[in-house]
Amino acid sequence: MPSELLNHVKTERLVNDTLQLVNTPSPTGDTRKVADLYERLLQDVGCKVERFELIENNPTLVATYGGEFPGKTIIFNGHMDTVTLAHEPASIQGERIYGRGACDMKGSLACIVEVLRVLRENEVKLHGQIVIIANSLHESPGGRGEDLIALAEQLKLTADVAIVMEGATTECTIAQFGSATFEITISREGETSHQLYTPPQTAHPIHVAADIIQLLQSLNVELERDYVEDIGYASYFIGSVHSGQFYNQHPKTAEIVGVRRYSPQTTFAEVDEEFRRHLKPIADKHGVEIDLNLEKVRDGYRLDKSNPAIGVLVQAIQAVRGISVPLVGKKVVTDAGIIANDFKTPALCHGPDQRSAHGDVEYVEIRELELAAKVYLEFIDLYLKN
Repeated sequence: MPSELLNHVKTERLVNDTLQLVNTPSPTGDTRKVADLYERLLQDVGCKVERFELIENNPTLVATYGGEFPGKTIIFNGHMDTVTLAHEPASIQGERIYGRGACDMKGSLACIVEVLRVLRENEVKLHGQIVIIANSLHESPGGRGEDLIALAEQLKLTADVAIVMEGATTECTIAQFGSATFEITISREGETSHQLYTPPQTAHPIHVAADIIQLLQSLNVELERDYVEDIGYASYFIGSVHSGQFYNQHPKTAEIVGVRRYSPQTTFAEVDEEFRRHLKPIADKHGVEIDLNLEKVRDGYRLDKSNPAIGVLVQAIQAVRGISVPLVGKKVVTDAGIIANDFKTPALCHGPDQRSAHGDVEYVEIRELELAAKVYLEFIDLYLKN
């Protein structure tokens, strides 16, 4: 039987809070204005809020609620920054809220505010505590969780479980791949030159790039022999290749840009060493310099499937959404990896459907906001009773 509190979630308030947040620009790199707004919203529903600015212009908010009686601690985490893609102003059209950040993930931030508002209005005394962490440097390449990692080092905060409010709607995430972006720069000696006046045997960066592309494809074939439980296969993905400026000019550089996704059991250091080891023979063969800039986005993680919080989230989703959700691993990057690895706290994911995230047109279904808020409320009710 779902909690009676679910009936107290008010759609109008959810919509209003989401619109306020979406109307406040917060591109990765400067989230001060939206942090000001969100801090006020959290304080208005009874939270004690600490504000950290461990990375300049990128505040991190830590709000606490409850704790009247001893019990478990639940972290709810969401990021305040948005991708730096232009969008039309926030608006309501039909049953959707449009605007940059609507589903990724200001709607989720509004959901947890509404949950706390319901708890406060109904004078619920929690056997435990709720902690909301709102961070600013999520969206890569501009943000890679630097503020959240710095917070973990300074605050030494742990909890019984965390819910990262994105990345899963109709499943329960129990594992995620690690992710790192790569930029490979191939450089030869000499200057650019006319094709016909270039000395024979001069290294051609495009040919070197072709060898690297073939290498990464062969490595993908090898990776596809090793299935990572619940998630799939690790991979190299090339998103951009560039060289040359003119049809008959012999270039001196080439660039390859992409992403490496790796299993929770693999460390970033291992990925970095393996990548460089494979590139060296190609550089030696062609007599060129190959520079690899590999930057970690997030490490992967895996939950113990016996963790009782998993069953509670599955039960909460069943009660609210009326669906039985599978336990799955995800390739998508969320801050759950930082929560699990740096905060040493088991992390689950659940949030409104975010299929329009990073799109030219971003929106969130109002009904999805209602359902997500109710799932959080039901999870709190069930988990703090156990």
